[in-house]
Amino acid sequence: MASKRTVSCPNHSLSSYEIMFAALFALLMVICVGLIAISWVTIEESGKDEELGKSHETKGTFKITSGATYNPNLQDELSVDFKVLAFDLQQMIDDIFQSSNLKDQYKSSRVLRFENGSIIVLFDLFFVQQVSDENVKEELIQGIEANKSSQLVTFHIDLNSIDITVKLTTSHPLATPGNVSIECPAGSRPCGADVPKCIAINLFCDGEINCPDGADEDKELCATACDGRFLLTGSSGSFQAVHYPPLATSSSIICQWIIRVKQGLSIQLSFDSFNTYYSDVLNIYEGVGPSKILRASLWETDPGIIRIFSNHITATFVIQSDENDYIGFSATYTTFNSSKLNNYEKINCHFEDGFCYWIQDLNDDNEWERIQGVTFPPTTGPNFDHTFGNNSGFYISTPTFQGGRRERVGLLSLPLKPTLEPVCLSFWYFMYGVNVYRLSINITSGENLEKTIFQKEGNYGENWNYGQVTLNETVEFKVTFNAIKNPFLSDIALDDINLTYGICNESVHPEPTLVPTSPPELPTDCGGPFELWEPNTTFSSPNFPNNYPNQAFCVWNLNAQKGKNIQVHFQEFDLENVVDVVEIRDGAEDESSLLAVYTGPGPVKDVFSTSNKMAVLFITDNSLTRKGFKANFTTGYHLGMPEPCKDDTFQCENGECVPLVNLCDGQPHCKDGSDEAHCVRLSNGTMSNNGLVQFRIQAKWHVACAENWTKEISNDVCHLLGLGSGNSSMPIFSTRGGPFVKLSKAPNSSLILTPSQQCFQDSLIHLQCNHKSCGRKLVTPEVSPKVVGGSNAEAGAWPWLTALYYRDQLVCGASLVSREWLVSAAHCVYGRNVDPSRWKAFLGLHMKSNLTSPHIVTRLIDQIVINPHYNKRTKNNDIAMMHLEFKVNYTDYIQPICLPEENQVFLPGRNCSIAGWGTVVHQVMICCIVHFRELLPTHKSEETMAKKCEKNYKLCLICHWFAPCPTYKRPVMGDSGGPLMCQDDNSWVLAGVTSFGYQCARPHRPGVYARVPGFTEWIQSFLH
Repeated sequence: MASKRTVSCPNHSLSSYEIMFAALFALLMVICVGLIAISWVTIEESGKDEELGKSHETKGTFKITSGATYNPNLQDELSVDFKVLAFDLQQMIDDIFQSSNLKDQYKSSRVLRFENGSIIVLFDLFFVQQVSDENVKEELIQGIEANKSSQLVTFHIDLNSIDITVKLTTSHPLATPGNVSIECPAGSRPCGADVPKCIAINLFCDGEINCPDGADEDKELCATACDGRFLLTGSSGSFQAVHYPPLATSSSIICQWIIRVKQGLSIQLSFDSFNTYYSDVLNIYEGVGPSKILRASLWETDPGIIRIFSNHITATFVIQSDENDYIGFSATYTTFNSSKLNNYEKINCHFEDGFCYWIQDLNDDNEWERIQGVTFPPTTGPNFDHTFGNNSGFYISTPTFQGGRRERVGLLSLPLKPTLEPVCLSFWYFMYGVNVYRLSINITSGENLEKTIFQKEGNYGENWNYGQVTLNETVEFKVTFNAIKNPFLSDIALDDINLTYGICNESVHPEPTLVPTSPPELPTDCGGPFELWEPNTTFSSPNFPNNYPNQAFCVWNLNAQKGKNIQVHFQEFDLENVVDVVEIRDGAEDESSLLAVYTGPGPVKDVFSTSNKMAVLFITDNSLTRKGFKANFTTGYHLGMPEPCKDDTFQCENGECVPLVNLCDGQPHCKDGSDEAHCVRLSNGTMSNNGLVQFRIQAKWHVACAENWTKEISNDVCHLLGLGSGNSSMPIFSTRGGPFVKLSKAPNSSLILTPSQQCFQDSLIHLQCNHKSCGRKLVTPEVSPKVVGGSNAEAGAWPWLTALYYRDQLVCGASLVSREWLVSAAHCVYGRNVDPSRWKAFLGLHMKSNLTSPHIVTRLIDQIVINPHYNKRTKNNDIAMMHLEFKVNYTDYIQPICLPEENQVFLPGRNCSIAGWGTVVHQVMICCIVHFRELLPTHKSEETMAKKCEKNYKLCLICHWFAPCPTYKRPVMGDSGGPLMCQDDNSWVLAGVTSFGYQCARPHRPGVYARVPGFTEWIQSFLH
């Protein structure tokens, strides 16, 4: 019998080892879970960082050619002009990229700054991930071409100017120590990788530490391209620029050295060699940093020894040419202790090796010049020095240019010790010329007391004269030579200044005798200005009917009742031709419009004012006289003016009336054609070649509809406007009121104008025309096209440059701006405008000696128009138009120059050109580079000229630095009226008309040019 068995397990408790194992297992599980959580968080953060790391920034530029005009306010990020233009452009960029293939990657844009000219825009682009610069550029160009932004109706972008590059600095939030990134504003740069500070670029390598870590004065950073050196210390050393470093693509290279010696010492520079191109200038400054003082500007030839009374010098060599035929310079410096010099060493100087220990006075008006040989012009100043008595020696002279104002030029000694015994100061001076004024010697003591110990005034003949004076000073003092120079022919020179022991003995040299000089003939006082009213209406030149006096300046102000105008009639008229003139202005003010300039024998036409005032001026020169004139005037209503036309007629420019229905009907009804002259225009445009198209139909302007508009119609309209072919046209929506006009083409290709009260879908046409081809050089030069300062220009190099001959003598230059019009200077034709046929224009001329070249075309002038606001006395608005008797055909050697946009700005920092034949010694056309820069008070003559320009020529003239041509090739008389030319893209633009300058473009002598952008509209009124 089977039995059932139950098996039971014994009751067993856990051991201590088992409990420990279980605890460890639980702890491990907790750790694993924690690690998993941490890993997940890390992965998430890593993903975020990865996404952030994919963000991409680029920077770019493009040029706006129309739609905005540059002005200085655009340099200020806080100005309204900057903010408005930047907002519009950012909106345009956003519109383009938000509708592009990069819309998912694109984040935003930021306009950083604007640069001058046709406005150049610098901007940043931000993307959420990496994109190629080529892709960005392509999308931007496609968006502009497709007009994907409404802003493109206003702005026209030069597609060739678009450039996209990788942004070098970013504001990434994950900066780490040792790798600090920072964005710097325009004109500055960061100190270094570890220093988040920006400083101005011109503070780098200036001899003063501005960065906390001194990175701005790092020797490797500041090592010059000239010799690899920068900071020079020790009691002696050298620096050099031998054979010049190549310019490569830069417009200039600046090599700058800092010389620093022990406190209390001064520095002496000497040159083992010095032969630089005239536009490559070595500037020597006393001191370092922004407060340094310009002491010398050196170029071309050895300047001798330069002594700077400071233990710091900044030497800056500015290379602007790409010439390689000049050996450059090699300079050596040593130190000296000026406090150990005795009085004799401080004073004695023959000027053979420089200015010795004499110092130019910084508080005077100009500087002494060290000269070898004859001064210019030869009718004043020495022909040789006194020391050697020939052309090999040196002396010093007041500035030899013939300035237009009185100037003091001072030369200071170092402080001199009290003279325990009398000493004799001797010197040689030269005061020759009809206009010489004064030379004096002053003593200044420590108490700032000044006394004059020697003084001469006037003309002492064409010879060196001896002067001496005994000094017996009991306190420390300085000696100052002061020359006061008059305008014109008034140079004063010094040589061989010496100090000897004891009182001055009786001189063995005769006392100089003042040369009697006839006082200059003063302008004849006519007793005016005379205020004349009816019935006192007759007036005449002084002494009439006998000959009038020389240098007469007479003014008659003619008056009429309000609402009337004035007619002047000359009963008799006989003046010396050209130089003696009667000038008539439409009002009594200098700014009033010029009505006429009469000269030579009569008869002359009556002149009519447009207001109730007229000024008649009589101006004569200093030689030859004639009988003069007798005139009377009458007043009345609408004198010399045509009777007004009836309401339903149009008044032609010649005064006749034609029915209004004939206005702009395609057929001329006025004898002068004026009824068909102004029948189409562009309105509301940003530049002269774009805007809404408008046609004049029976005295009313009709806006053109976009309906059925074609490229052929664009071309036709552009040609009617006197412009080139159509560039682009765009329909724009507008709710403006009419009237409107619809355009279509007739079978004979003429335009059909159909007036309408409404446009289809309210769509108007916005047209942009190309400018006519201009400013192009068609002759390939045999040498480099960059012709620098005084080089002979190749034939065809400046095909718009025209030579103007008056009575078979080259008088001035001009610029061809169309097939029949020239632009020149008003002063060239003033007094020579009565008979235009005496003028002859030579176009395509290269050599004056070859007037029969097959490239030359000759035309007589049949009309001269002086700008009505020209003033001969102030030289304001010095511009004139000259009409060719017959049109010229364009050839490779005859081409027009482009006109600038109205009020276009040519800012400092660009090189432009002038060209001409100059004086009679120039047989071949020459050309010089003109460097635009602001006139700065680093040189006193520049400071004076800057003030003069600002005061007198701010609205009408440009004053700028004139890069000096070599002496024998400087453009002077004969270049007046010629062009100042600047290159925009591939075309040359007429920026200025040569007006006047100071001694043929000498250094620090600015040239003055009529600013053509201020006259663009006036010039175009003759062309279209």
